[in-house]
Amino acid sequence: MYNILSHNISYMVGIINKSKGNKKGRNKTIKRSTISPRATPFPIDVVYTWKGENASNDRRLGYNHELQYSLRSVHFFAPWVNKIFILMNNAKQPSWIKDNSKIIIVEHSETFPSEKYLPNTNSNAIETTIANIKGLSNHYIYFNDDIFLGRKVKYTDFFTTDGKALIDDYTLHTRNIVNEDGEQKLKFDLPKSADKLYKHIPISLIKNLVLDFNNTYSDYIDWIRMTKKRRDKGYDICEKNNLLSPCQQIHYPIAEFMYLHKKAKIVDNENTASVYLSSAIDDFSEKLDDIITRRPKFFCINDAEPDPVKRKVIASQMLTFFKKYFPNKADFEK
Repeated sequence: MYNILSHNISYMVGIINKSKGNKKGRNKTIKRSTISPRATPFPIDVVYTWKGENASNDRRLGYNHELQYSLRSVHFFAPWVNKIFILMNNAKQPSWIKDNSKIIIVEHSETFPSEKYLPNTNSNAIETTIANIKGLSNHYIYFNDDIFLGRKVKYTDFFTTDGKALIDDYTLHTRNIVNEDGEQKLKFDLPKSADKLYKHIPISLIKNLVLDFNNTYSDYIDWIRMTKKRRDKGYDICEKNNLLSPCQQIHYPIAEFMYLHKKAKIVDNENTASVYLSSAIDDFSEKLDDIITRRPKFFCINDAEPDPVKRKVIASQMLTFFKKYFPNKADFEK
């Protein structure tokens, strides 16, 4: 695990030194002299999964500076966030981040419990391991790198004051994951699921409940992790096993699990000021301007354009937009 240093960490912080011959390193604790009050009643971390900085015409592997500016959005609009973890394969410090202790880069090998699951590019599988991150707070918010905060937010936009996770109201529509017109081909316990992907917004989670879910449905989690590669959204494996699609995305099943354990509160995200924007639309540039005008609470810019020529134009448009919306560098940037 690699650490990266922030300007305002006012409590005890762990600096992880990379040991020779030991890629996971050792913990070394130092004390900062300045003490400032906590902004939340319990620590809340942010977790990203990230593919890295390599440019690619594969829309699932492409990089358009999303993470850099998503991190800026968290820095300026959610300064109460405790730690930020970035989970990736072949962990490498982003070129634009300087050494700091607020941002921590985590290697897949540190969260997958066995090498049999590696290497793994299935985001559904990778997401099942987030709760295994060493040092992760019990309350955390999961971001994809294409999700951004558009204005200042409070911790109560994600959790109640007594620590319940705010979850999407479609959680109430989860149902049997096995299609009604066929048999259950997988011979192990399966959770209920939804018939659509979770909304493109930050996801509030409670670590001990996620770990309980993983233990309760351990064979299901193992099956997801053994699916090391995914084709498009992964619906083909659902159809093959007569399951509701998406059958491997765990967000709605975990949301229901937390809700049944009275650790979650339903919210109507249809009324939340959030915007989803696909890059594969003709008026993409105009829609980016709309986001600047609207200043939504959350927005997602999904890299969905398959055409390599158009992708270059879109990448330029996105970078122009990011620089306009988030013009100031965060303290952890070079």
